[in-house]
Amino acid sequence: MKILALMGSPRLRGNTAILLSQFINGARAAGGEAEVVNLQEENIHPCDACDICECGDKDFCVHNDSMRELMKKVGEADAFVLATPVWWTGASSLTKIFLDRLYGYNTREFFGGKGIYLITTFVDNRRFEHPLPGADIVGYAIQSVSDFTGMEFLGHLRSAISGCVLDDTKILDEAFLEGKNFVKVLSHAK
Repeated sequence: MKILALMGSPRLRGNTAILLSQFINGARAAGGEAEVVNLQEENIHPCDACDICECGDKDFCVHNDSMRELMKKVGEADAFVLATPVWWTGASSLTKIFLDRLYGYNTREFFGGKGIYLITTFVDNRRFEHPLPGADIVGYAIQSVSDFTGMEFLGHLRSAISGCVLDDTKILDEAFLEGKNFVKVLSHAK
């Protein structure tokens, strides 16, 4: 089982990266093979809606950037993990640029039939009084992307904390277990 993990936080040692690492450790413990791509380290231009790709009818985009190599990895993967912090009730700009660029590719050929899992993190000091809806909004967006691309949305780990995830052993254990379960679900589906 080949998993491509896309890390959409610019903080390469922050909460999102830590939870993604735990998830990947769990996936590997269950026999999965995983590669992590830090979108912060990639050169991905924003989509400029030039329509040279004919709105996703081709397997390329006019931009000659990191997205071309990334889409090769996407084509080789069996499943995906997308990890993003929630900013202003949406995915990070790094995550959004990646998602927007999918417009330029025949996405059903690259993603169809593959599984995807979402990890969202955000600081919420009021989570017990009035929980913020950002993680659910990002989840809805990824469900929509999954439907459009023909992927199966297989889960969403939300972390709303008031500090560092390293101080929350429950969420760390949950991320590890979700990674193991992700591989098990994918293995049964094959």
